[in-house]
Amino acid sequence: MSKLFVYLNILLFVPLFLAAQQHDTISLGKCLQKAEKNFSKSKQFVLNRENLKLKKDILNKNHLPTLNLNGQVSYQSDVTSVPNIPITGFYIPSISKDWYRINLDLEQLIWDGGFTSEQKKLETDNYQIANQNVRVSIYQLKQQVSILYFKILFYRENIRLINLMIDDLNVRIKEANIALKNGILLQSDLDMLVVSEKQAEQLHIQKQAELNGLLAALSERCNLNISSAQSLNVPQISLKKFPFENNRPELKLLTLQQNKLQTLTLLTSTKRKPIFKAFGQAGYGRPGYDMLNDDFQTYYMVGFRLHWNIWDWGKIKQEKKSINIQREILQTEKETFTQNLRVVYQKKLAAIYKYQKLIKNDQLIVNLQENIVKTANYKLKNGTLTTSSYLVELNKQMKALLDMGAHKIQFLFAKYQYISSIGNL
Repeated sequence: MSKLFVYLNILLFVPLFLAAQQHDTISLGKCLQKAEKNFSKSKQFVLNRENLKLKKDILNKNHLPTLNLNGQVSYQSDVTSVPNIPITGFYIPSISKDWYRINLDLEQLIWDGGFTSEQKKLETDNYQIANQNVRVSIYQLKQQVSILYFKILFYRENIRLINLMIDDLNVRIKEANIALKNGILLQSDLDMLVVSEKQAEQLHIQKQAELNGLLAALSERCNLNISSAQSLNVPQISLKKFPFENNRPELKLLTLQQNKLQTLTLLTSTKRKPIFKAFGQAGYGRPGYDMLNDDFQTYYMVGFRLHWNIWDWGKIKQEKKSINIQREILQTEKETFTQNLRVVYQKKLAAIYKYQKLIKNDQLIVNLQENIVKTANYKLKNGTLTTSSYLVELNKQMKALLDMGAHKIQFLFAKYQYISSIGNL
């Protein structure tokens, strides 16, 4: 029996499942939906939208007039002076060295070369990238939840097989007790059956505890009360064709990052365009605009300003080159990601075809081994076969069932992994 239990322990590490019961109530789709809803990071969609609105509102204020109140009190060591001309009645006043001024400055942007418009596009790109990052995390979460789900179903099926084996051994123990009384079997034969039954019970306890842990983990992820593995459905994946696609959220994230760099290029170009502003200034102080009047006075000024960076020593050109290099880097990442995905795709495709062929042979092996065990059981009852020989055949039957179950699981899971790998989960 030790070989059988080693085989079971190895096989149970495979995150797969076999067949489910008829009265299931929870589907994989529901678990994925609940997990996404329960995912704290999903709240960032709302936060990202609010953040975008705030940033655009701030940028829209670039087109509103700015109003600043400026004041200054100063004393200077010298002022401009004009020598008095010795003409009767002619006097040139002197300027005080202490100056006082308070101004109200108004400025209105007329045209900024498209900077604000491109900046809003850049904020939109940042918003889309932030959302896509969340989608990548959600996709990874779905993959984790799916593996948990598959493990639970696989443990459930293996526990069912262990229970069947325990039931079969209990029947054989009852028959062996009768045979012992009739002198057909020895006490050692009965003891071997009892030991095998107790070992199967120990394995059942171990795997049931592991299954309970998986159920608790899935319940926590999905915010569901999943108390029994019997409530889970088997996903139906009926695929006949397996074309290569790349709908992964990571690829879309790279595309969005490229789009952002394109917007950044346009934004950089606006730095070389002229900026037109209207301005006005009203103030009160001493001296005013009339420097020869040393009295406190009011004053004002209105006009237009032009700012145009006509020469930047090639700075903008270098910035664009840097952005283009970043864009090429992202392109290589996209190509590498797609290339790696093709490798995964080929592996999944090979696995799908392999398990299709294995399952056909599994059914034949199971049928033949079932007949062998029936014959062995008949011989055991009649005392023409030892208990150890019967257990060998029983182990072979269990291994054949596990092989077929594993291959069916791996076939279905390979199709699931194909769907998951190309981004259609």
